[in-house]
Amino acid sequence: MALLGFRSKNAVFRVIRKMMKAGLVAKDTAGKIVPTHFYGGVRLLGAVEAGFPSPAEEELTDTMSLDEYLIRNREATFMLKVKGDSMIDAGIMPGDMVLVERGIEARDGDIVIAEIDHAWTLKYLKKKGNKAWLMPGNKKYKPILAQEELNISAIVRAVVRKY
Repeated sequence: MALLGFRSKNAVFRVIRKMMKAGLVAKDTAGKIVPTHFYGGVRLLGAVEAGFPSPAEEELTDTMSLDEYLIRNREATFMLKVKGDSMIDAGIMPGDMVLVERGIEARDGDIVIAEIDHAWTLKYLKKKGNKAWLMPGNKKYKPILAQEELNISAIVRAVVRKY
């Protein structure tokens, strides 16, 4: 009410209802109002050759929201800041942010957030038969086999690095 300068909760309710119909906001599982996407999408101008140089052709092909591109399930998605160098061969560096999603069945080879023997880590998940262990993405480190338990909390969906 204070944000919009209204004195009536009913007026705020009507504005929120119109915003929901327009697709600007939605209710999460707890009933709270959340934005449906980040506003101000970024222009997609085409592709760039990462191999041999080729003539650049700049053409506005679309406008995309990074939110729409990266996030499948907003309520199950969160970010974590990476500490340590055990995943550098996977292209995940100290200081990077990883976008992770909960509630998905992890497969062999996925990069996961895991709790192993009461400690948390970011590693590749390796499975063979009914055995599972964690593999680092750095040759300096050894594979980790759980002594007590291994719980996969989330799967890495994206890595964000700011230069």
